[in-house]
Amino acid sequence: MSEEKVYVLKENCIADPSTVGLASFGIALFCLSFVNAGLVGAGSIGLIIATALICGGLVHIIVALWGFLKNELFTALVFGTYGAFWIIFSLFQLGLVLKWFEVDPGMMTVFFIAWTIFTFIIWVATLVTNTAVIIIITTLLIVFILLDLGLGQLAGYVGIFTALVALYTSAAGILNTMYGKQVLPVGGPLIK
Repeated sequence: MSEEKVYVLKENCIADPSTVGLASFGIALFCLSFVNAGLVGAGSIGLIIATALICGGLVHIIVALWGFLKNELFTALVFGTYGAFWIIFSLFQLGLVLKWFEVDPGMMTVFFIAWTIFTFIIWVATLVTNTAVIIIITTLLIVFILLDLGLGQLAGYVGIFTALVALYTSAAGILNTMYGKQVLPVGGPLIK
C-alpha cells in the first residue's frame, strides 16, 4: 500500500499579489490615458492593445488567482474582474483596427455604465483598506463617470493621476517589504 502525500500551502509562502497587480494596472492605465487625453496619437493603438492584453489582462488574471490562493477576496475580485475589462478592451480595440465590426455608441455607454456600477461597489469596499487604495478606486470611479458622460479627454487626465497613484502604491508594497519598514506610507482606512 502506497503512502499518500499531503502538501499544505502556507499563506506566508505567497507574496502579496496586489503589488504586482497595481504595477501592471498602473502601467496599462498610464499608457491608455495618454491616448485618451490626446497627448499621444491614436497610431499607438497597437502598443495599447498589447499592453492592455498582457499588463492589464493576463497579469491581472494571474494576480486574481494568487489572491484566491492567499484567501484575499478583495484582491481576487478586483484584479480578476478588471483583468476581464482589460481583455475585453484589448479585443475590442483589435476588432476596431481590423474592422471586424462597427461601434454602437449607445452600447459603449452601457458598457462604461456597467463598469461604473462595479467600480462603485468596489469603492465602498475600499473604505476599510488604506488611503492609497481608496484614492486609486475613487479616481478610477471618476474616470468611468467621465467616460459615461463622453468626456474621454478629461478621463485621460484623471486616468494618468490614477495610474501614478497605483504605481506609488505598488512601489510602497515592494519598498516597505524589502526594507522591512515603512518607506512609503499608504495611510489607513476611512472606516475601521
